[in-house]
Amino acid sequence: MAVSDIAWVTVASNGTFDMFVHGWSDKDAVCFSIIPFPGSGPGVLYPTGHATVSQGETLKHVDGTWGRYVHIQNNAPFNTCDVHIIAQSESL
Repeated sequence: MAVSDIAWVTVASNGTFDMFVHGWSDKDAVCFSIIPFPGSGPGVLYPTGHATVSQGETLKHVDGTWGRYVHIQNNAPFNTCDVHIIAQSESL
């Protein structure tokens, strides 16, 4: 199984981040994971790293590769969340 470091993003408190990632063949299975880190917020003494990732629609990109939509929700109500996005892929 191959693992790729896709991106590092900062998501606002109660905010979301959407991304389209492409470059895989039609024989690749891809699953996304995240590693959340606490960000900062005004008056927040103990920020939390709490986020949810979901993988959405899969479609063919104009360059001929397959891509997937990734949606990240910051569940921390009062602080930002820094999120590391990881893609795990396996070819048939």
